[in-house]
Amino acid sequence: MFDGHRQYSERNSMKHDPWNKTQHNPERAASVSYHGLVSGFDETVDSDGNWLISLSDLLSLLLVFFIMFFIMTKGTGANEKTVTAEVQNPVQTVAEPDREVSGAGETIRDEIKSGMDDLELGDDVSILETNREIIITIKEKVTFRPGEAEMLGTFGPVLDNIADVIHKYPGYQAEIIGHTDNIPINTSRYPSNWELSVARAASVLRYLINERSIDSSRLSIKGNADQSPIARNDTPENRAKNRRVEIRLKRLEA
Repeated sequence: MFDGHRQYSERNSMKHDPWNKTQHNPERAASVSYHGLVSGFDETVDSDGNWLISLSDLLSLLLVFFIMFFIMTKGTGANEKTVTAEVQNPVQTVAEPDREVSGAGETIRDEIKSGMDDLELGDDVSILETNREIIITIKEKVTFRPGEAEMLGTFGPVLDNIADVIHKYPGYQAEIIGHTDNIPINTSRYPSNWELSVARAASVLRYLINERSIDSSRLSIKGNADQSPIARNDTPENRAKNRRVEIRLKRLEA
């Protein structure tokens, strides 16, 4: 009897076991397996889709950055063109007077030489044109007595001729340089050749300002004493060549 009751219980429990039903129902088993597979696939797709969203945000940021960079670069290029044009125009404006000054060098030299020939001082005044200046050299016998800085009367007409040129060509300034020989000087007024050379240059400066109304801003002086000889100081003739006054007409810097 006991065995019969147990067999009855087992058969009854099998009727109520859902998993046992799948064993006797293949279609139901396949359905359960399919739904489980689809559910697992959906979870995988949801988790893998997150990186696509992050990648999309990154690409959007890169696109915005590229557009901003393009706009900034375009604006900078326009500004550079504007600045370049503004810089070039003043340079072109300044260069035109410089060409006029450059062409005037030969004319100035010829004008001064013609004036010296009229004064019959061609042998005592030399004119040399270089790249950016005209050097006028006047010997001592036309300018000063030995050891003195008071101008001789013959020096005035020479300076008048040079002053006319300075007035006529405002693109030049004049540097006046005094030179001596190497014979030492030691007087109460000129303790050395340095003081004498500077005093002679200053005498020329005063004449051009006071007598010929040359703007002082266009004039400068320098004393070289015996430091820039043009001949060896070994004979009286050569020492006389070194005692001179130079007036250098220099082009104003643009």
